Amino acid sequence: MNQTVRVLVMAAISYIAYLAIVRIAMGSQYKSKSFQINIIGILAVFGGFILKQYKGTINPPIIYYILIILLIIFIPPLSLKMKSDQTLKYCAFVIVGILVLHLIFSLFLGWGDIMPFFPIRSIWGQV
Repeated sequence: MNQTVRVLVMAAISYIAYLAIVRIAMGSQYKSKSFQINIIGILAVFGGFILKQYKGTINPPIIYYILIILLIIFIPPLSLKMKSDQTLKYCAFVIVGILVLHLIFSLFLGWGDIMPFFPIRSIWGQV
């Protein structure tokens, strides 16, 4: 599969997961802030994937990981003015969600791009 299509598929599925996580974390406030949630989600998720494409050019590499953490973990709760319990739910679900997405993409599709430092072999390569 073409690399661009693969990144777009991963980004789209990650965006849907982001929306689900924010919906769980925010509860009844989700509908009133849905436009803002979508804008922040596009910036956070797709911005993270854009940064991933330039990973080799960002020096020192720690800046790359700090930018990703800022985009995905800190910007949504701060800009959406989440309460402390909502922020804790959001952070817990984001960490679990990233791990689950990495597991699904790696195990079933062989795409270990989300967390390349944590390799998981595809089940199709085992058969």
